Parts: sequence; C-alpha cells; structure tokens
Amino acid sequence: MKRTICLVLACLMCVALFAGCANKGGDQTASDAKVLNIALDGAPNNLDVAMSSEDIASEVVYGSVLEKLTALNGENKVIYELAEDCEVSPDNTVYTYKLRQGVKFHNGEEMKADDVVASMNRWIGAADNVKTLVGDARFEKVDDYTVQIKMESGTPYLNEMIAGLGQQAVIMPASVLNNVVEGELVPQDGYIGTGPYKFSEWADDQYIKLEKNPDYTPYGTDGDYSGWGGYKHAYYDEVYFYFPGDAATVNSGVKTGEYDIASRLSVDNFGEFEGDDNYTIFGSKDQMPMLVFNKSQGVAANATVRRAVQAVINCDDVMFASTGNKDYYDLYSSYMFKDSPYWYSEAGKENYNQGDPERAKALFDEAGWTDHDVFRILVRSDYTEFVLMAQVIQEELRAIGINCEVLTLDSATHSSVRNEHPEQWDAFITSFGPKIMPNLNLYLSSSWAGWCTDERIQNDLAAIAAEDDLDVGIKLWNDLQGYMNTESVPVVTFGTYVLSGVCKSDIEGAFIKERLVWVNAHPVEA
Repeated sequence: MKRTICLVLACLMCVALFAGCANKGGDQTASDAKVLNIALDGAPNNLDVAMSSEDIASEVVYGSVLEKLTALNGENKVIYELAEDCEVSPDNTVYTYKLRQGVKFHNGEEMKADDVVASMNRWIGAADNVKTLVGDARFEKVDDYTVQIKMESGTPYLNEMIAGLGQQAVIMPASVLNNVVEGELVPQDGYIGTGPYKFSEWADDQYIKLEKNPDYTPYGTDGDYSGWGGYKHAYYDEVYFYFPGDAATVNSGVKTGEYDIASRLSVDNFGEFEGDDNYTIFGSKDQMPMLVFNKSQGVAANATVRRAVQAVINCDDVMFASTGNKDYYDLYSSYMFKDSPYWYSEAGKENYNQGDPERAKALFDEAGWTDHDVFRILVRSDYTEFVLMAQVIQEELRAIGINCEVLTLDSATHSSVRNEHPEQWDAFITSFGPKIMPNLNLYLSSSWAGWCTDERIQNDLAAIAAEDDLDVGIKLWNDLQGYMNTESVPVVTFGTYVLSGVCKSDIEGAFIKERLVWVNAHPVEA
C-alpha cells in the first residue's frame, strides 16, 4: 500500500558512502567498505513483496534483491529483465517467455523455468488484479528456459501488469517457495533473488542490511539504465535501511552525516536543506491519498453511507491540514494521474470535493443512520499526514451529528487489523503512486483491503484488460470512473501531494523522475 509522507515526503534514491562515512550496523568493522545509509519513513512489515503491497518493502528489495520477468523504464515502457523475449499470440491469449540463461540466485542455484512457474503462479494467487486479466490460467513449463501461460480471454496488458503492479511479480527459487504454505509469507532466510544486492540481516526496530552480490550478471548495455530496469551495478558493499520513527530524528541524522538519503523530509524542517549545496532535494506530486472504504461489512458496506461521507468531505481542507501549504498539493477528481497518457478522466467530478454538509445529512438519513452507529477511520500512527487527514474528516462528520472515531495504530497492528479484522474499521487512509493502467490500482481489487467486489467495477475492469482497441478501453474507463464517483464510491480521492526527500549532493543516480530508485546510486567520483 502505498506510503506517503506528512507534507512533503520522499521519493528518494540511494546514495553512496565509502566506509568511514558512518560505522553503522553494530558488527560492521571493515573500514574500507563502501556503505550507503538510507533512512526510511517507516519500517516494512516484511519483504515478501509478491504478497505485500507496501511501498517501503519494495524500496528496499525490488530491483536490488528481487527482479521480475519484465520491468518499467523511466518512460513507463515495458522492457525485459529476467525474460529474454516474449512471444504473444495474435489474439493475446498465449504469452511465451524465453528466459535469460546463466542467471544465478543468491543461493547459487540457476534460475530456470520451475522457479519462474512457482513464483508467477504464487503471485497470481495473491493478486486479484491479475486474476481479472488471466482468469484460471496459470504459468506452465515448456522447457528449462521457456514458460508459457494460455488464457481463455486474451489481454494485451499482461506484461504491463507484471512490470507495474504494486504486488511485485518477483522471481524466487522454487526450492524456497515449495516450502512456503499457500497464503503465508516467505521467512527472512528465504529473501533470495537474482539482483545485484542480497539480503543479509534484519535487526528488529533498527535496520535492514543488504550486501553486494559479487556473482550478479547484469543485462543490457553498461550505462543503459532507466526507471526500474536495465544495466545494474552494485556500487556499494553494504546498504543499510534505517527506520528512525520520526522526522526530526531523520533530519538531524542527515545533517550529522548519519544518513546519506532520507525518504521523509518534514515540512517544518524543509527549509534547513534549501539552498545548501551539500544536499539535493527532490520530489513530485506523485502520491494520491484517499479514503478507502470497507465494502465487505459494517456501515460502509452501504453505498449510500459512502456517498454521504463523500459529500461531507472538503478535500481542500483535508489536503491543507496534511501539508500546511497549498503549493504542495493539487485538487482533482481523477482516479488516474494527470500525466497518464491515456487514462486521466474527470468523469463524475461534480461529486468531488463537495464539502456539502446538508447533502451529507440527507444521505445519512436515507441510509437509515442511527445515533448508535459509528464511522471508524483506521490510520497508521507513523504517517502523521494521514492522522491529520482523518481528524479533519472526523470533525466534518461530527459537525453534522455523525459519530466518528479515528483508530490510530502502530504499523504492525495497523496491518493486522486492516487485513485480518475488517469488523474493527469502516475506512482507512493511504496513498498510491502513478499506474500505467487502471487495472493496476490495488484499491479496485476484490481481494485487497477494502474488498471492491462491485460486479460492474470488476466486469468493466476485465473488459478493459481484454480490449485491443485503446479508444474503446478509454471510453470504458471513463464511464466506469463516472459510475464510481457517482454511485459506487469505493474510495474518496483527495488529490495529489508532494513527496520530498533529501540526498547528499555528492551522490548521483539516486532518483528517477523524482522517485526513489536507488539501486544504481553511486558517488559522483565513481
């Protein structure tokens, strides 16, 4: 799920540090080791990114430790990564992948078809968005270096889904996955991939450590790296990810040289780094915060209640409360970002940013709301901006006589309650980054938290995925967004806001399009 930041959050890319920069990680003693220290804006719950949609987890291991058949470059175009080539049948029902040969996992095993089949089918089983595309089809082995999937209904977007879904389609050894019970997470000693770095250590509440993979075999041409794919080189011997817990500690650590990159820069301390040539500040409005309703049970399972909450929300107030500066956010109703080449839509915008208490009261009455009912908003305590947003909505609801509670929980408890105890909450606040097609949005999944099981939404998404004619697909999406903004209301979008981070200026290659993509970060002199 996506993570954001209170005000200005960080999309940062790694930086490099030669040993001596900071002697971290407890047992680290090699004074000549090249070390990169990154401060995250929270702690991931796990690094099994095929099962988890946490952006923080992906920032640590996706592209660095774990790789996929396809990836997105800096222009959001699909390129091959662990696949050497892919042949697609004319009707888009059969995808045949030729695998790169000689690719080694961190445990020394060669990556082959059995590993890809085990990984991809586990991913399909965990990602309902993918099931919308492929139905009951699953990957099968053709030979040691060829895999294939045959679908009943074709889709031209499977490679986009593999490359761009937040639940990452990473390839891991079958020898690991075959010992993992279906639906359960890979243990820490199973974080084994093919990337230029390998998982080394997780010190609870302190850091995650990666080490250089000396046996990594790059693909592509040296110097040709863009977005999340291309020729990778591990410039550091060790990479540490820290989760200090609050913005003030992070800012102080950057100033003292404890951290080379910080993925959370608080608005209160933003000015400390502006105009200082020792640091590079970067960020873009690439986070879309929203209220995701619990549509499986409770008061929000009633679409009229969802429309009532939508009606009362003043998105300008919500966004300003979380940022404190109108320059840091944009207001618009689209489920897709403005820079999306095809999918941006304003359908149903008349229902966005209503701030209409009288209409909200009428809709609550229509829904049969009583004085005993409570609307409960779930938020993570370490995401201050989400807490502030929730408090604004709480006051807006209380102002019209609706009992609203904000449940503020730590990261681990929040994840457990959100995913396993839907009876305890009615909505939660999170944010999402840009996607190259609507089907990649997790909040429209019928199996992800929020449980968007609306029959029309799922049928229309399936139709979009199967549509060869882009113009037809765009019209389908435009009509669907209008329906969602007007009738179904699976979520309430607030707008987009800036995520800002800071990186030492003597490190380059740490971010792409203002987003944290650190794997090829390196010292300027390298």
